[in-house]
Amino acid sequence: MVDQNLNIDTDVVAAVVETANLNVHWYQDPAVWVALAIITFFLLMVWKKIPAMLGKMLDEKVKVIAEQLDNAQTLREEASALLAKYQRDQRDAEKNAAKMIANAEAEAKLLAGEAKLHVKEMIERRTKIAEQKIEQAEATALKEIRQVAVQAATAAARELISENMKKADHDALIKSSTEKLH
Repeated sequence: MVDQNLNIDTDVVAAVVETANLNVHWYQDPAVWVALAIITFFLLMVWKKIPAMLGKMLDEKVKVIAEQLDNAQTLREEASALLAKYQRDQRDAEKNAAKMIANAEAEAKLLAGEAKLHVKEMIERRTKIAEQKIEQAEATALKEIRQVAVQAATAAARELISENMKKADHDALIKSSTEKLH
């Protein structure tokens, strides 16, 4: 009995499928329309040369980024060179200050025999002068370093802002192009 029911069920299913296939035309099948839409979409993309345009825009963006990286590397090298120069200048100023202090102390020792009262005042004055010169040299070096850093930062910021404005223009172009396709 189970075999008989099974045979009847499979016969019924086969009959339903056969009648369903006879009543459906190709233009009524949604899969056909989806396939036609996809094919049309890709043909339009190839006809309007969209892949070439996208490739060109990506190549231009790669070129811009490469230029920015080269410029950043150049700025970094220049900043490193300036920092090294100012560090050398600061060391030289410290050496000169040390020499000045040493000279002042030597001169003070020579004058100690002549006037012990004046020696203390002279040492104090020379030390203050040397300290002031050290402070001035350090202040000058720091001021120059700050000026160069500000100039480098300003130049980098100016360039990045101008590049970002170009990127916004590119984004607007891409958006308007895709809207024209629809």
